[in-house]
Amino acid sequence: MNPISQDIALDRLGWIPAQITHNWAPNPYAYQTDDELMPAGGLHGQLVPYIIELLRYWLKQQGLIFLFDTFMLYRDAEGVKQRIAPDLVLMPYRDEPPSAYDLDVEPPPLLVVEVTSPKSHLADLQHKVRLYTRLTIPTYLVIDAISPRHKRRQEVRLFLWRMEDGELEPVYPDDLEGFVLPEMSVHLRAEGQKLLFTELETGRVLGDMEAERKARLEAEAEVARLRALLESGKNNT
Repeated sequence: MNPISQDIALDRLGWIPAQITHNWAPNPYAYQTDDELMPAGGLHGQLVPYIIELLRYWLKQQGLIFLFDTFMLYRDAEGVKQRIAPDLVLMPYRDEPPSAYDLDVEPPPLLVVEVTSPKSHLADLQHKVRLYTRLTIPTYLVIDAISPRHKRRQEVRLFLWRMEDGELEPVYPDDLEGFVLPEMSVHLRAEGQKLLFTELETGRVLGDMEAERKARLEAEAEVARLRALLESGKNNT
């Protein structure tokens, strides 16, 4: 090994390919390979943003935010900086969220979510459980919604692990065939191809447009009633 490559081996950043021997870019996106590309387009590319939009305002009320399309940076067993791109990373709300979630400076995120794709199915359900255990991720959720043939599953499947005694242990579905996610103050269950996020306190289904329309009409009717009472009181004085 020549002196230049030896120096690089000692201090190079973990995401930089070995064949680049000088003048490397420190930007973690600079040398993205096919293996590192986040899934884009198709059902996967539709489902992840849908979950974000479904929960965006609710999470903000809870002081939380989902990071999407964001690398989580960590160190491997040899201390070399590496990266992984979870579909969703739950963290406390910030007006300016980090461009990369670096575990050297950030605590483990509250929750990591993976939505399976045909290529990632095995990794999401097995390999990443071991990795996220080592990274001390407290809660790991997998939404298995896409079949190996790139079709939407007729029945979405949910898998959840929680950290117990230093290990991510599987959590079994409750009586509603779903899971309580206290990190977000919601209950999650799948109904066919639908994901239903329900507020723990009120039981309201988040993103239920019909329920929200009904609640809005009821609120407007109550406002109209109160206005009528006020006008009636004025007329009687």
